[in-house]
Amino acid sequence: MKRLFVVLACLAIASPAWAEKPRRIPQSPATPAAPATVTITGSPLTIVVGGDTSLQVYNSNVPGTGQFYPPNCTPGETADAGAFAGIGGIIYGPDFNNHPCGSAANTYTPWTPVSLSAVTGTGTTADPFTVVIVVNAGTAGVTLTETLTYVNGASTAVISLSFVAPPPPARPDAPGATVDAFVGSDLFLADSDAGFSFASASAAGGHGASSTCQQLQYTISWLGTTAATAWTAQGYSQVWQAISAGSLTDFVDPLCIDNGAALEWSGLTVGATPVVISTGVSFTGQAVPVGAVVPALSVTGLVVLGGLFAVVGFVLAKKSSLGA
Repeated sequence: MKRLFVVLACLAIASPAWAEKPRRIPQSPATPAAPATVTITGSPLTIVVGGDTSLQVYNSNVPGTGQFYPPNCTPGETADAGAFAGIGGIIYGPDFNNHPCGSAANTYTPWTPVSLSAVTGTGTTADPFTVVIVVNAGTAGVTLTETLTYVNGASTAVISLSFVAPPPPARPDAPGATVDAFVGSDLFLADSDAGFSFASASAAGGHGASSTCQQLQYTISWLGTTAATAWTAQGYSQVWQAISAGSLTDFVDPLCIDNGAALEWSGLTVGATPVVISTGVSFTGQAVPVGAVVPALSVTGLVVLGGLFAVVGFVLAKKSSLGA
């Protein structure tokens, strides 16, 4: 179970966020309403993109699990992460209730999927891997077009959220909609469900923690490339509650907790001209303690090291044969 990833020493200092409501029991993988997905197979990131804006990401620099909870999704399944919007008092977001891999429960209205593109591009800077997701906010008249791009070798998936609300033909002078946009997730930092939170207008996320709550170098960050107006980085359930309430808290929990993170861009006036938010999610560092020196060798260094091993082996073999 998820809580077993953090030992009792960590629980002794944890905040009340550990006492969260029970997680939803995931439905069968055969669920007919499960979102369509496509997968960007890159390096170091492999990104599973859902037609309801949900995500799961695998990082070969910290191999073994997905980086959003639940970590053990099977290929082609997304986790508890995505884009949300508050419009006219209703919050829209991924359809977590119908995810075969997931634990968050819907406390908002699912997006209405319109289209999900195939993966295009070759992964270069000039031609990045690209996926385009289009969803509608029910009958509110607002359409979200999310464009996710990834360049091989990068630690960041870049995300553009474009909102548009064209007036109906019968009312070309109709006012636009006011939109509060969000991105957020339940984090699973490296191979642990514990972490230390951070948040500001430019980023919200967490630093990884060991099983004894020692801070690690590994970090997951939602990016405020377009500066956010609010943020939350605390217990995962509190993050979902804040999004569902349509207003983030600007609160950062300082303790080692089972954390999530989110950013908000509030009061967007959306009409026939698209309003675009630039964001993304990054996965940096390694799962080693803060302050630890991570050795790195160039190709030349590896060749030299191999040569030294060969010389040492030859000398030892020579001495052995002389002493025989």
